Amino acid sequence: MKNSLPLGYLQLAFLLFVAGISFLTSGLYLNINSYKNKIFPRTYIDNFDTSGLSVLEAKTALENSKQEVEPHNIVLIVDDLMIASSSAELGAFRNYTEAVNTAYISNRDKSKIITIINLIKSFFNDNRISTKISYQEAKIDELIAILDKDVAFEGENPDISLKISNNENSIVVFKGSPGRKINLPATKEKIIERSEENTWNKGGDTNLSSLLIDALVASTSTVLTDEQTNLELYRAKSFVGETLELKAENKKYSLNDKELVALIQPLEEYNNNKIEELVSEWSEEVNRDFQNAEFDYDKNTFEVKTFKPHRDGLKINESEIKKMILDWLENLENRNLEEPNENPILDIPLERTSPSITLESTNELGINERIGFGESYYYHSIINRVHNVGITAERISLTIVPPGKEFSFNKTLGEVSTRTGYRSAYVISGGKTVLGDGGGVCQVSSTLFRSILDAGLKVTKRLQHSYRVSYYELNSQPGFDATVYAGDVDFRFVNDTESYILVYTYVESENRYMNIEIYGTNDGRTTEISNYKKWDYRSPPAPQYFPTPTLPTGVTEQVDWSVSGIKTEFTHTIKDKDGNVTNEETYYSNYRPWAAKYMVGI
Repeated sequence: MKNSLPLGYLQLAFLLFVAGISFLTSGLYLNINSYKNKIFPRTYIDNFDTSGLSVLEAKTALENSKQEVEPHNIVLIVDDLMIASSSAELGAFRNYTEAVNTAYISNRDKSKIITIINLIKSFFNDNRISTKISYQEAKIDELIAILDKDVAFEGENPDISLKISNNENSIVVFKGSPGRKINLPATKEKIIERSEENTWNKGGDTNLSSLLIDALVASTSTVLTDEQTNLELYRAKSFVGETLELKAENKKYSLNDKELVALIQPLEEYNNNKIEELVSEWSEEVNRDFQNAEFDYDKNTFEVKTFKPHRDGLKINESEIKKMILDWLENLENRNLEEPNENPILDIPLERTSPSITLESTNELGINERIGFGESYYYHSIINRVHNVGITAERISLTIVPPGKEFSFNKTLGEVSTRTGYRSAYVISGGKTVLGDGGGVCQVSSTLFRSILDAGLKVTKRLQHSYRVSYYELNSQPGFDATVYAGDVDFRFVNDTESYILVYTYVESENRYMNIEIYGTNDGRTTEISNYKKWDYRSPPAPQYFPTPTLPTGVTEQVDWSVSGIKTEFTHTIKDKDGNVTNEETYYSNYRPWAAKYMVGI
């Protein structure tokens, strides 16, 4: 039978074991708890013992230790160019903040158990951390900028242009020229990475360690290859002879083939910056706040004291029109070049804001809305002609025509002479161009003719000019003009609606533009211009010169441009709300050849 320990000895041994475990556990707990917000044991930063210190205490202690940065140079190199700056000039410093933060979090984990295990291990293993060298960012930027002055040179990106409209042989593709500059962010990052390695090259004239760094260079422009150049040339041919037309309310815009080719972005699709510039320019002209209506008139004489039609506020939807333009360009480019291009006018998308006061609420005459619109341009007009257009437009504006009454342009306008404010300008009289009072009056009568055609009112008298006048064809085909002169050379129409109508003119003298609006009640009638044709072209005669004392001697100024003789015809049809034809007129015009005209200083 084997000997065995008495039961009392076993109990005593067990009690001693439990007591020992409790002692060790309580001691470990005290140690763990004491490092709750402290750096773990045996943690060294640059051989400085930071064990048991808080982050702030460790950072303060390190800063007070005054460990200096080893003096060195930063040398930036590009090709055979280099620039150097000392660590002192760059404000080099030891990044204690980063080192202390690293020391504090390096052995901590989201798991408390793992953190405790790492703490226990730290009592037996060293954790050594080196501070990284940092520099003042502004000083590094300055160093790179100095080198960049010698490294950088401007390049030019490729470009495509059409020199002669409708001539694909005049397409020019500029391949571009190379350009470069130092890549500032990437070079700064490289300096930081290399300095952290502390790999200095000994020697040099300054006897300092040097950090040699190849600065990173970025290209600033693209240069096309021959193959890419040929592809871009092929792209540009898609736009030769094409036109993009757009409109927004009364504004019309047109991009010819030279402008379209300029929108091509080589190696990409299209130049968004140029498109944004165009849209921005249009927005400045089109965008407006809403306008409330104002209408004050004498109920006995129908003399208008104040008139402002109500207008919606407008704002171009820029993102939508950009997309429409890009889609149009893409469709045009991808079509078969042998197929003709359908070129509809793009309606610029507009966001509208309604006014709170409309014309309908201001009167009982039925002058509620715009029912007709006509416009014209008169670029190149001499200043006297521009003046006369303004006076004429002002005199016929705000004329109220009762239902069933006939409007006479001459009667409404009154006397045209220097006594009534008109200036001398060129007029057509007796089949000749001569200086006379009131040159420019017919700009207004022709614009009114167009607005009446649009309104669908019955024209009772209209005469063409003897010659084609260039001003009337800047935004119109020949044949849509109406001449007036003292006497029976008049333009007349009848208000054949059941409500009063009002004539309202708008003039931009500085832009040589005007429009005329007819206000009344829309009774559902529609108008159509059809069967337009022109024929019997005849060449213009030799230029004509007119001596004038208003110009310096020998100075020549062109005041009108030559046009051929021609015959035109179109049909104007008016239908009622049910689609029944209520009136149909054929307007025939026969224009003699027209010579260019010059004023010559005497």
